[in-house]
Amino acid sequence: MAVRSALVRCTAVALVVVALVAGCASEDDPTPPKKTPSVTAPTELNFAVYGAQPLIDAYTRIAAMFNLDHLETKVVVHGYATHDEAMAALAKDRGTDREPDVFMTDRDDLTALIDDDVIQPVNELLAEREVDFGDGYTRSGLEAFSADAALQCMPADVSPLVVYYNPRLIELDQIAEPGRTPISQQRGWTLEEFARAALQPRAPGVRGLYVGADLEQIAPFIWSGGGEVVDSTDEPTTLTLSDDASAGALEQLLEVVRDPALTFGQPALRRSSALERFKAGKLGMILGYRDLTPELRNQRGLIFDVMPLPRLGGGATVATMSGLCLSADSDQTDLAADFLTDVTSDESASELAETGYVMPANVDVVNDEAFLQTGEKPLHAQVFAREARGTRLLPSVPQWTLVRRAAARELTQLFYQPVILSLPDRLEAIDEGSTLLFDPDANTPPLTPTPSPTPSD
Repeated sequence: MAVRSALVRCTAVALVVVALVAGCASEDDPTPPKKTPSVTAPTELNFAVYGAQPLIDAYTRIAAMFNLDHLETKVVVHGYATHDEAMAALAKDRGTDREPDVFMTDRDDLTALIDDDVIQPVNELLAEREVDFGDGYTRSGLEAFSADAALQCMPADVSPLVVYYNPRLIELDQIAEPGRTPISQQRGWTLEEFARAALQPRAPGVRGLYVGADLEQIAPFIWSGGGEVVDSTDEPTTLTLSDDASAGALEQLLEVVRDPALTFGQPALRRSSALERFKAGKLGMILGYRDLTPELRNQRGLIFDVMPLPRLGGGATVATMSGLCLSADSDQTDLAADFLTDVTSDESASELAETGYVMPANVDVVNDEAFLQTGEKPLHAQVFAREARGTRLLPSVPQWTLVRRAAARELTQLFYQPVILSLPDRLEAIDEGSTLLFDPDANTPPLTPTPSPTPSD
């Protein structure tokens, strides 16, 4: 027992000593205990885009890949169904946490965005990142998004207006006059040949063509005929439809679009739109942009292809254009410029082209399989690329929407009114009315629409 008690006492003393030593070591040891490293949250970039869901999905995939390659950054995509929704959100979100660092816009918004100091130029930022502005991107797109000797936004989609046609109703090899080269996508066609093609459909309730009574759709015909739509694209003060060359081109176009054997009347179009009739195989030709392609592909049983716009003289067309801008208020400009460089790269542009909705401004991609999609409709997608070279610009000033809307009312009457008296006077009235809309201080009486009789089908 004495031995056992001695052992217990010794053990107790030893434990006390160990505890004291440990206590001293914890107080005197200069090495601090290890801390758990803190995780730094990635920097967020807001990216606003709009369009069809497959297009938004493509942008979302591009952003996700960028996030994987840049773990310090998180691009958050805000998608909107329409341009108007996106612009309304942009105005609402300015100065908040949701304000986009990078956002999509239409070329027509550019002037207002610059005037309101919403964007910052991108040319120097992208040049630092070795973006090729030479032959790498569509020239018309770069020009459209430039102002004040700087590239304000990077063009993303530059889609020219072309003719969509139904080969079951329009047989190109049956149109050319004897002895002339057969009509093809490469050769193109004249307005006269375009009208001859529209005569081919002979079934009841079927017509050959539709051209919208809108400045955007008639502009290429005016340009092709040697005329101009406005006195100045940058600083317009009036439409110039009554000028000799413009009026002459319009007169030729009206002879085609007013022919009831070639096109539907207003009552018929109110019952079913031109697009609905084209999709149903009841209309031979309609004008449209690249974003029309997926919708037509989804129409069961529909066969379609594309042709250049018909010519009165030289070739010309107009295009829808969207670009990607950097916010002037962004506090992450360098990161935003890195992302903008990535989203306009070959890889990203190919991702967008594969949706069928856009014609990227990236020239290499437009000439690649990602855009051409061999075997898919339309079979001659290269028409878009060739037509883009002849793209011309309409004004992008804020007043343009009002001018276009007012002109459309008058043009609709010229397209469908049974009898037109004094075309020069009618065109001059349209021009004079536009002057007041471009400059409200002008001493020009407002444009007064002329009552139009109801045309027959």
